[in-house]
Amino acid sequence: MTADRLAKFRRHLDHLQELRPRVTSAETLRRDLTLHNDVLYSLLAVCQLLIDIAGDLAGRRGQRFDNYTEAVRSLTAYPEFPDRLVRDLEPLPGLRRVLLEDCVARDLDRVIPALELLPPLEEFAEGVLRLESRHGDA
Repeated sequence: MTADRLAKFRRHLDHLQELRPRVTSAETLRRDLTLHNDVLYSLLAVCQLLIDIAGDLAGRRGQRFDNYTEAVRSLTAYPEFPDRLVRDLEPLPGLRRVLLEDCVARDLDRVIPALELLPPLEEFAEGVLRLESRHGDA
């Protein structure tokens, strides 16, 4: 299950990496509806898949969590996800909520800092891949 989610995560993350150079400001997103929709949808997908994968991994260790941020924090149980990386990923469940509630439509300036999280998301994907290769379908 995690392998399928990781493949989807990777697809949306790669798409965001391709789009990133075109997102120079919130105004760029306001003017280009296709770019706006592509970026926001892929950000939402990446946030949700991060939560899903973290939840899968926590469940396999018998860990429980009360909210999505705790699911992300549970990644620290694995050496592939250092504390620094997990701290970088912690805001993403909140971003997911903002994207779902369409709050970002009123404040597209929130998208620009979210795109700065692409390197930690890459590191997360690499960590999951290492886990899979070491333990099978992590």
